[in-house]
Amino acid sequence: MSVAPPLPMQFGVPLNELSFLFFGSLGIAIWLVYVFCQKRFAERIGAESSDWIYQLLPRQLATREEYSKGFLIYFGTLATFVVLLSLLGPKNLEPLLGIKLPEAAGNIFLPLAIAFIVIGALPTVPGLTLIEKNMREYAHKRAYIPDSARAIADRLAAADFNFTSYQDDALESPEMRGVEPADFTRSRRSLGHSWARLCCLVYAEKSYRMSGVTEPLDATLLRDYERDLEFIEDKKRSMEAEVAAYRAAKARDPFYTNDDLRRAIRDNLYKLYILLGCAVRLKQPYEDVDLALGQFGFQFSCTNTQRPHDTADLQLVALTVVTVSTTLIGLAAWGLGQLGLWTASPMFPLKVFQPFLDTASTLIPNAAAIMLADFVRRRAIKKGRWFSTSGPKRSNNIANYIRVALASGVAGYVGLILWGLGQQVPTSDGFIIDAPFALLAVVTGGFYVYHLDNAQVCTRPSRSWEVGSQTVLTGVCGLIATCATGELIFGSAGMIIDKIVLATMVSAVVGLALAWYIPQAAAATRSNPLSAASEERVGTLQTAAKARLGEDGGAVWLDETHPGLGNRSPRVAAVLSVEGFESAMGLLQGPRGLAA
Repeated sequence: MSVAPPLPMQFGVPLNELSFLFFGSLGIAIWLVYVFCQKRFAERIGAESSDWIYQLLPRQLATREEYSKGFLIYFGTLATFVVLLSLLGPKNLEPLLGIKLPEAAGNIFLPLAIAFIVIGALPTVPGLTLIEKNMREYAHKRAYIPDSARAIADRLAAADFNFTSYQDDALESPEMRGVEPADFTRSRRSLGHSWARLCCLVYAEKSYRMSGVTEPLDATLLRDYERDLEFIEDKKRSMEAEVAAYRAAKARDPFYTNDDLRRAIRDNLYKLYILLGCAVRLKQPYEDVDLALGQFGFQFSCTNTQRPHDTADLQLVALTVVTVSTTLIGLAAWGLGQLGLWTASPMFPLKVFQPFLDTASTLIPNAAAIMLADFVRRRAIKKGRWFSTSGPKRSNNIANYIRVALASGVAGYVGLILWGLGQQVPTSDGFIIDAPFALLAVVTGGFYVYHLDNAQVCTRPSRSWEVGSQTVLTGVCGLIATCATGELIFGSAGMIIDKIVLATMVSAVVGLALAWYIPQAAAATRSNPLSAASEERVGTLQTAAKARLGEDGGAVWLDETHPGLGNRSPRVAAVLSVEGFESAMGLLQGPRGLAA
């Protein structure tokens, strides 16, 4: 009889009485890595870059969800590395490290040793430092740091500006010195328009800071960068004389220009765009950012407000997870029942096909509840009747969840009746028996819209509440429904105690699966912010082109190359950068012959 050759490397942690010490040590090691990752991930990476955006900390350049996503990637990578090396054990690591550790003590202290080596080596050893930096940069990119902040700055630069609120008393304030009423109607490519926009934003942000009322802005960020804001104000005051000199020279010579002054105004506007954009994003839900920025005068041609996300893939994956998990539990219960450890009740799965029928009975009310809840929510959002609105903020409307939950219960009950019609002749008793299971559809439908709303307006609760509340409530409803079924059919729920335990477990797992997947998937449906910003610039340019050149002429002009744009089309120029968008808008707002 041949003997199989031994494997070159085996699992290095023996499962004995000291195993709990090893796993305790591993838990402490993971915690140490977590603390290290928290500090490192929050550090600036591009501080040496000339781009002013890198003056802000990563936590200020991303929303809480974006930051958490990137941090989990960074921490998860290092934690997985520590866990894998720890599980190899000292015996398998001896050839790699060249250090012999006592086997018993080595198993216990190895995770801590690896964690301390990782924590100590990554910031100091040159080669490992570069690897760690690249890993952190990748995680930052996955969290759209600093892409989200740069994207919103691009959106602000490309947006139109409404000067209406700055035309009366604001013109008499010191911050508006050098602004003429005619600047409000000048072409956005003119220096006068840029100067007016800079003065208006300085006036607005200073008014918020001085009054102490920072409702649309994150007060912490304003305090942290108060010196930078004051520096921008000082630069603006120092440019007032240059602007006056520019106006005088322009009056004498219509072709006069001052590129240095124009560049200085643009650079200070960019800093304000970054600070205002980040301060609004950190304070406001994602979908309400445009509403909050509108208070400063920004006008967006394409708004994110109340735009429902596509949820078809989300529903498909969620229901697939429910199907797989319930089927596996049912098959495991059938296999356990075959061991004969107890006398199974009539409702316990005794045949191998029974778990598949039970899965269908579980899936149908949940699917009906999710599809109806999604339909009701999308319809209400399109009509602007879903969220409660208070100023620039939107909030969840609890009454909506009650209405959707009740409607989902009806949909789930109808689904169960239709499913029953395919199996047996309908009876009044059958209708009564199906009724308690509508509770599961009530919970599923209500939590479905609750999770989507929280993800959309960035008000998600803690993960433990998000998952635990639906898991417990769904399990309780499954317990109630199955007990009611036992009373209705057998006169006593004690006759089917094994089925009650199984149904409660299945219901809890369904709630767990939905609560674990749906909020995360809904939060991840947002597109790359830089792509969204470039699409918005193209949309703004397209609207302006059709207004100036007509429907057909504007469409043709968008895709024709132009020497003034580096032989690019206006569409491509707008996609590439804000500067290209501004150049295209300048051509469009110039003489008609030049634009065409």
